[in-house]
Amino acid sequence: MRDFGALPDSGEDASEALRKAVATIGKREIPTVLCFESGRYDFHAPEGQDDRVNGIRDLIIDGGGAEFIAHGRLMLFLAEECERLTIRNFSLDWERPYITQASIVALGDGHVDLAIDRKRYPYHIEKGRIRFTDETWEREIDPESYSTAYDPQSGAVLYGTRDCPLSDRNAVFRGEAREIAPDTVRFFGTVDRPLPIGTELALYHGRYLSNAMTVVNCRNVCFEKIDLRHSPGMGVYGLRSENILLKAVCTVVNRSEKRRFSCAADAFHFTNCRGLIELDGCNCNGQGDDALNIHGIYARIVAVSKDRKQIELFGVRFPAERVFKADDEIWPIVRTTGSRGARNRIERIVRKSSKRLVVALREPLDKTFREDDFIENASWYANVSIHDCYFGRANRARGILLTTPGKVVVHNNRFMTAGTAILIEGDTDYWFESGAVCDMDIHDNLFENCGTSASNNGGSGWGEALISITPSFRPADESSPVYHRNIRIRNNRILTYDRPLLHARSVEGLQFVANCVEQTYDFPATAAQRQSFCLEGCRNVRIAENRFIGYGKPDFELIHMNPNNICHEKAK
Repeated sequence: MRDFGALPDSGEDASEALRKAVATIGKREIPTVLCFESGRYDFHAPEGQDDRVNGIRDLIIDGGGAEFIAHGRLMLFLAEECERLTIRNFSLDWERPYITQASIVALGDGHVDLAIDRKRYPYHIEKGRIRFTDETWEREIDPESYSTAYDPQSGAVLYGTRDCPLSDRNAVFRGEAREIAPDTVRFFGTVDRPLPIGTELALYHGRYLSNAMTVVNCRNVCFEKIDLRHSPGMGVYGLRSENILLKAVCTVVNRSEKRRFSCAADAFHFTNCRGLIELDGCNCNGQGDDALNIHGIYARIVAVSKDRKQIELFGVRFPAERVFKADDEIWPIVRTTGSRGARNRIERIVRKSSKRLVVALREPLDKTFREDDFIENASWYANVSIHDCYFGRANRARGILLTTPGKVVVHNNRFMTAGTAILIEGDTDYWFESGAVCDMDIHDNLFENCGTSASNNGGSGWGEALISITPSFRPADESSPVYHRNIRIRNNRILTYDRPLLHARSVEGLQFVANCVEQTYDFPATAAQRQSFCLEGCRNVRIAENRFIGYGKPDFELIHMNPNNICHEKAK
């Protein structure tokens, strides 16, 4: 990269050098390696401008162990229409992150006092309003975001706190702010839930501002040996891409800056990808949302032509034009049950807007389906392998979210999550993330005191149990159709301070077999679910050959289920 003007430790902007290098490579048709020397490289860009890699094949970008420091709202790498792309060997951080860290120094009647290191997290106060600054931006505390609380000793999310722990919807940060001493700010407002003095808070200035790295319409992509210390959004995001390997890619809390946080949103997130998504030796800590989310997208049918060969789709949460293309196969989905119909194929698409498409089908849409039902892409879904990874308690929310009809294997990982370790949904009422599971094997993992900030009030919170399977579809009775199939949880070691092991809804072929469950007393037992197993509308369930050490006898809550649908062998 020196040949293109990128000099280590120079303090100069390396963005233009990277753009020149990529433009030069784009004209070549031979495998190429772009190498950085070790050292620090700074990347600046105007608002919204990203370093784009487009249409390139057989490229390796090797950071050489360098430290990449971003300034402002930018995406370090955006790859589109690339094949055989490898990005490796560097760390990435932001000079001024889009999160401010503070610690509670006092609580009073109608106020909270926070210590904020003004050098690390610059701010100014005018007319009672606090605004946090950088060389390229100025923002308040995001009222729609979170203020995650951390234990100052362990660095983990503080037990039982979840989102906005001081006050509902961050109300205390919407009122007057006043600097009462150097680096000490008093916020006036209601404190609904006092937290211990010394508790550290992550105050967000936005969550999905820009991802660190994104791949779109790419094939055979490898991210390797990367430490992500911050991102204004997700760490790595993939859309309609095929075969993605993340090897030793880690979201890392920057200890030298005394931080508790890393990325502002998910560590890794993949939408409508296919082939194999593999995580090998990845560690996830400190991010502002789940460690991993893999899913498809439901688009709503808003109109059907008389001959039923043309439908109009609306992407409720996601632009439909980014999910469906001509020649894709699709499944129609019954909204009320999530059941899939016979495959069909898209002949052509006419764009009405980014979220609205008129889609011509090869075959007439079955009369079973109508407006307000959904369409799911049957050509783009992933097989998944997650192994030798660590999912820590310092990140907000859950561990891994998996909804895909492909084959999924989760093995030899360590989970210490603040919420549920593994969440399997299928969402037709909020995020519209699709992917009814057909074959999932969760085996030989260590689950250690997961759910320390999971649900304790009857809501879903950050999950109801160690493993939560909660599609939007709720069975009405024992004969209701099932949404997920063939989920096996076996040969895992589970250390738990609380009762709930599994919360499962609408699964056929569910197994919880040959696991070892050991009781701990590391945290108070406050989960809303008081049974070991809460099963709703499930069939062909097998719970057998498990060992329970100090845990007591496992118990059950059955909803809309025939007890004959459970094969339960006595615990050892």
